[in-house]
Amino acid sequence: MTTRTATRETSTLRRTPLTNPATVGVLVLTGVLCLGAMLGPNLVASELGMAMSMNMTHYMELLAVNQPRNLLIFMAVPVILAETLAITELVILFRRAATPSWVRTTSRVAGLLAGPVMLAIFLHLMLNAVIPLSMSGGWRGPADVIAVGFYLSGVIPLVGITLVELGFLGTDAETALKWHASFIAIFLVVAHVAMIFGMLDPSVLGYQMVHQH
Repeated sequence: MTTRTATRETSTLRRTPLTNPATVGVLVLTGVLCLGAMLGPNLVASELGMAMSMNMTHYMELLAVNQPRNLLIFMAVPVILAETLAITELVILFRRAATPSWVRTTSRVAGLLAGPVMLAIFLHLMLNAVIPLSMSGGWRGPADVIAVGFYLSGVIPLVGITLVELGFLGTDAETALKWHASFIAIFLVVAHVAMIFGMLDPSVLGYQMVHQH
């Protein structure tokens, strides 16, 4: 009886998020990335500023300017992390206990990085794009707002995945797996909605481009 109790207590201790060294590492990484996002150079700025000479959402403009830096930071990195999570999740769901250790390790590393990375992107775009555009009335119609809004909403599922990896969500392995899979599905949905509306000509939903001379 004493042995079982001790084993249960040890197991509980291991699952306590605040006693996990990974939590400290993720918190430090999150702090560094977020400070860099808020205090670092404006990655949204370009020689063309916020006014483009053609109909294009700010989502597409963000990826088009400062190539290839913006494409890598705002598209490649979060998408690669999400796709890595999706693929490894399928392997884990199908193979369960027979899942190779390297697959679980890859999934865990991607999950721990996804939240901090997307949170930093969220803060940077809020400060340098969303707030300035909202204050100046610079949005290019509904398609523009939907594209940027859905893109930024991706921070919720990716941060959620990181919280699952750290043990803050999911009381047991089965529940954690359900949370994990759900967050991945949510991110893939919002990311693809952002892509669709981001590639749409804003004038299709009623935006009238103002030519500047």
